[in-house]
Amino acid sequence: MAKKAALFVGGWEGHTPTVFCDWATQLLEEEGFDVTSYDTFESLLDPKVTASLDLIVPIWSSARSSHQDEFGNITREQEQALLNTIAAGCGIAGWHGHMGDAFRDHPTYHFMIGGQFVAHPPGWPDNPVPSDDFVDYRVTFTKNDDPFMTGLEDFDIHGEQYYMLVDPSNDVLATTTFSGDYLHWIEGTVMPIAWRRRWDQGKVFYCSIGHTVEELQHPMVDKLMRKGFVWAAR
Repeated sequence: MAKKAALFVGGWEGHTPTVFCDWATQLLEEEGFDVTSYDTFESLLDPKVTASLDLIVPIWSSARSSHQDEFGNITREQEQALLNTIAAGCGIAGWHGHMGDAFRDHPTYHFMIGGQFVAHPPGWPDNPVPSDDFVDYRVTFTKNDDPFMTGLEDFDIHGEQYYMLVDPSNDVLATTTFSGDYLHWIEGTVMPIAWRRRWDQGKVFYCSIGHTVEELQHPMVDKLMRKGFVWAAR
């Protein structure tokens, strides 16, 4: 029987959530998942729905502040239902701002994820035109002796290089190093870019790459995301 994945799609339109929904749906279906998408979090309040899920993929970002109604926040009740669903064994996996920049005023959500976006130099935190914050940077994998890493090799990519607050308990899979060209005081900072972790009985996977679908279609990112989705699923 196919594993069931639920995509929760909405939030800031600047991250074109419906475009990413199409990308994620195709990728997950290629990996054998039965995929359903939702444009609200109400279904999390239905125990029959949450008990049937093997993987949740949030495609939701809040831009500057989740306090603004147009970014579509999550209620405290819905957040607790999400936390409980993952704690009970459903996995959660995602990328970039769609997962790491959502619900900024819900710290327990970010505790579960293992990190939160704070900046992407050269913008601090960003420029009016998102592409003005794109830089060339290198991604380095850290656990080459782990079976998860089979087929993954260090690579260069062009996009937003995420500076994040991260949980030291994360099992870090890949990092990037900041040059200091734009913010001199962070020169040499080695920042986790992909990790996995647990939330009670559930598994969590996150990758900070992915402001554009083109970045996610990079051969190494595509392979990393597929591995992450499959690993995180119940």
